[in-house]
Amino acid sequence: MVYKAHLKKERLEVIVRTNSEKIEGEIQILPGTRLLDALNREDELYIALGEAKVYSIATEKLLFQSNFLALNKDQIVMIAESYTLPSQV
Repeated sequence: MVYKAHLKKERLEVIVRTNSEKIEGEIQILPGTRLLDALNREDELYIALGEAKVYSIATEKLLFQSNFLALNKDQIVMIAESYTLPSQV
């Protein structure tokens, strides 16, 4: 029997831009790693996004949402950690 240790991962909210869509979702990374480390893994062609919302760039309308989305890393134009702007006083 093969035993694989369960590694606790951190959830990171991201915004991804492809040629025609904006995707908001969550990726999971190992503690102590960066978003860039997850993207630079050459053995994985796809990045898994949870709680994904896919918007059209042209119309800004929500196209669909999914609990899981596998995105080919070659399609990524830009990816950034999502954050909330401080409220205006």
